[in-house]
Amino acid sequence: MNNDIWVLRHGESTANVDGLIVSAPGTRALVEVGLTSRGREQARQAGRRGLEQGLGADALVLSSDFARARQTAEEFAGVLGAQDPRLDPRLRERSFGIHDDGPASAYEQVWAVDRERGAHEGGVEPVQDVARRIGQVLREVDAPDVDVPVVLVAHGDVLQIALAVRAGVDPHDHRDVPHLGNAELRRLGDARLVDTSVGEGTPTVDVTSGHDGTPGHDGTPGHGVADDGTPSDRRADGRIPTRRDADEGAPGAAP
Repeated sequence: MNNDIWVLRHGESTANVDGLIVSAPGTRALVEVGLTSRGREQARQAGRRGLEQGLGADALVLSSDFARARQTAEEFAGVLGAQDPRLDPRLRERSFGIHDDGPASAYEQVWAVDRERGAHEGGVEPVQDVARRIGQVLREVDAPDVDVPVVLVAHGDVLQIALAVRAGVDPHDHRDVPHLGNAELRRLGDARLVDTSVGEGTPTVDVTSGHDGTPGHDGTPGHGVADDGTPSDRRADGRIPTRRDADEGAPGAAP
């Protein structure tokens, strides 16, 4: 791994307190289900831990656009003195399909299917689809022209799969990786991501696909476009903008 890349799970959310799964893009996830007051303090504490670990105002904070992650990223970046977080729909929570708005106990059912390399039903997002979209982000932030520390703020399953990928673990076994608590900040491992094998006898995940704007598994727009058709915080040429882009006013840089 060339670059200094960190992951940060969102702080305690109202859904955590209520014991509910909220994963479908829509008003609840994007607006209503945000952090509790405890979750906001957890995010600020993560910022203070980041400062202790050497992160600072030059850090590039990329976040899921779901409210609980976005609010975490804002609190965290504020403590660092960093620029406002850039939102990337590819960092959204894994879609749990028919389990959405249901009890969090359903997570165990999904993870059991993951471990068995089974086929999910009811619109649950397959592990390989999550690995593909998070893999795209990891490749971009590990590019030579990203010359600052990067913090990815997202959700439990998405970041567990990212940690597994970077540790060289089959992403189906993401629960074998020590799980992230609320607002836990962790540096990614050193394994370089190229293509990710998703299990013996299964196809290789092509982590480079999706850069042509084609829809994802659930019909959400691909690279560079949010679900409502507005551009995401990436350059017109498709790569994540760096602080140097902003300083130099490079064409296509996000404002």
